[in-house]
Amino acid sequence: MSEFRKSVLRSYSPYSFYRNIKDEKHIELALKSLNNAFQEKISLEGEEFIYYYKKLDWDSAYFDRPIYKLFNVLFEHNDFDLLCKSVEKFLKSIDFGQDAVISIEIPAEDISLIQALGTSGFKLIESRLTYFNDNLSKHDYRRFNVRKAEKQDIPVLKEVARTMRNDFDRFHSDQLFDQRLADEYLATYIENSVNGFTDVIFVPNENNVPAEAFLTANYLKNDWEYLGFPVSKMVLSAVNTTCKGWYVKLVSEMTFHLREQGVSCIFMNTQSTNKAVIKTWESLGYKYGNCVHVLSKNLS
Repeated sequence: MSEFRKSVLRSYSPYSFYRNIKDEKHIELALKSLNNAFQEKISLEGEEFIYYYKKLDWDSAYFDRPIYKLFNVLFEHNDFDLLCKSVEKFLKSIDFGQDAVISIEIPAEDISLIQALGTSGFKLIESRLTYFNDNLSKHDYRRFNVRKAEKQDIPVLKEVARTMRNDFDRFHSDQLFDQRLADEYLATYIENSVNGFTDVIFVPNENNVPAEAFLTANYLKNDWEYLGFPVSKMVLSAVNTTCKGWYVKLVSEMTFHLREQGVSCIFMNTQSTNKAVIKTWESLGYKYGNCVHVLSKNLS
C-alpha cells in the first residue's frame, strides 16, 4: 500500500478519534473492518483499485430495496482522474438491483475519495462528529435517579424515537427515504436495543417524570484486550418534551455507569448541526475527536 493511501487509512479506524493509539494499530483496525466485505477489483491503465462493499440485509428488508455500504477503496497512486474513472467502472460492474442505494461513511481526511465520489453523483447526507472523554475520574456531576429500560417500556420508547425526529440524521436527511419510514426505522432500532441489541439503556426513574427519554450504550468489551484499554460508546438517545432537561442527566449517569464498569474512555456521535448536544457534551468534559461525512447514491 502506498504511503499516500496509508496516511488516510488510519482515519478509517473506528477509534481514529483517540490519538493515544499508534497509527499502525489504527491502520490494522481499518483493515480489520474490511474482513467481512466483498471485494471488487477494478483495473484501469495498469493500476488496480479494490472496492470493499456489502449488502446490508436487515436494512434492505426493512426499506424494501437493496441497501449497500461501501467501506473503503484501496489503491497505490495519487491520480485523481483515474480514481474518478474507477468509481464509474465500479458502479457499472455490479448488478446492485432495482432502486438500490449505496452509502459510505468517509472521514473528512479522505478528500480525494470524497471528491471522486461526488463526480459520480454521490451526495452528502450527513456530517457526523465524534466526541470522547478519556478523563473520567474528573466526572463529578450531581446524581439523578435512572433505571435500565425493560421490555414493558418498549411501546413508550418507540413513540419517543418515532416522534422526536432529527431532520439531520442520515435517514431523515436523505430524500431517497420516506420520512415516516425513517421514523419507524428508529422506533424499530430502540425496540431491538431493548431486546438485546445494545448492552444498557437508561430511562428516568424519578417521581412525576415519565420514562419518555432514553440513552443506549455498548460496552464494546470484545475490543478491550486488542486495544489495550477499556472503551465504550453511547449510541442512541431521544428525549420527549415531557422530560425537559433529561438529556444531560442521562449522559451524566451513563458516564458514571460506564466508569463503574472499568471503562477509561467513552465516545459518541452526533451531527455537526446538533449544537445543543455538543454544548451538553462539552459541559460534561467531552471533547472533539473527528469528523465523518456520509454520502449516498441511488443506483437505479
